[in-house]
Amino acid sequence: MKPPFLEQDFDSIRQKAYALRHNYFDDMDKHLLTLESSLMKKGLNVLWIKDKDSLFNALGTLVKDNNARRITFDTQIPFESHFQHLAEVVPVELAENSSDDIDLLVLNADFAVCDSGSLVFLDKKSSYCFNKAKNMAVIVNIDQIITNKQDLSFFISLKYLAKEKKMPSDVKIIQNKLQYVFPSHLSYLSDQVISQEDMNITVILYLNDIEDILSSEIMKESLYCVQCGQCLEVCPVASACDNISPIELVKMNCLDKYNESQHLFSHTTLCGACEAACPVNIPLVRLMFSEMQASNIVAKPSRSKQLYSLFSKRSKLNKANHSFFRFFFIKRFFGQNKSLGNYFQNQRGDFFNISYEPPYEDNPNELIKDTDIER
Repeated sequence: MKPPFLEQDFDSIRQKAYALRHNYFDDMDKHLLTLESSLMKKGLNVLWIKDKDSLFNALGTLVKDNNARRITFDTQIPFESHFQHLAEVVPVELAENSSDDIDLLVLNADFAVCDSGSLVFLDKKSSYCFNKAKNMAVIVNIDQIITNKQDLSFFISLKYLAKEKKMPSDVKIIQNKLQYVFPSHLSYLSDQVISQEDMNITVILYLNDIEDILSSEIMKESLYCVQCGQCLEVCPVASACDNISPIELVKMNCLDKYNESQHLFSHTTLCGACEAACPVNIPLVRLMFSEMQASNIVAKPSRSKQLYSLFSKRSKLNKANHSFFRFFFIKRFFGQNKSLGNYFQNQRGDFFNISYEPPYEDNPNELIKDTDIER
């Protein structure tokens, strides 16, 4: 069933989503403190973690402090191999069907809500293990936090846009301490008695080493992403980039101190399909172009020539409407990339979904000299 709000005008939805995300990041420090306060009032422990190394260390400390012998991970980061020397790592599928308890369950929250202190989990593999764990560690990425609880259903619906506009089949929300349920045998009773006690829950507010993104007013908009996957769905060249989505490409390059990911930009055509499909209205083309410009500053000068050449192709493609001319144009510029050439060859309308002109289109001298352009 399609969520009711999706019947509205898509542009209005995008504008609302963008405004809500902007308001959160505009006062992020205040909202994070509100979330911390809400969580602590419920008796949950809160840790602030900056980077991946610190995250591994914090989880290792939790394992030791709780004498955890059996751990289950339901996370985006592959932790398993790093903790096998500390405890038995039980796969989620086995933990669900096992009669044994789990000493520590580590999982990612899809969202956290500041004013209510709620932790939201969508279609988690480990959802049936929640009451079997003595201790739980919940990793909350700080860019996946919602300010008000009334906006939760709106953002859940946005997140599931790439899944044929269906809502998640399983939603779990932790609003208070969970109960750990366990069997106990009493000597004077033949039957098993079920007991329960409060679960120890630690919430990790994870910065994920994104200070460079947060410090840039332009790049900060990349953090508005709700991880819906729409930009990956519509990107014609994602397969040439190891299925890296446009938003991931932007973030990777911004955080790449050694400029090792910049070569991936050579695959993009800046067609704007990702920007047109983004439900949060993130200006992906502008962000990619900004990162390409930044990379040119630290890369060798020839990259400027390649960047200009890419934009020249892009502007010409929309003018190549005659099928005969279009065929040879594609062969000339994309003949070496079969999948990309086939994609352009099968298009019948304009190649590019948005009107975007690079700032130097009318004046190439802003970046390079005319003599640097390949004739």
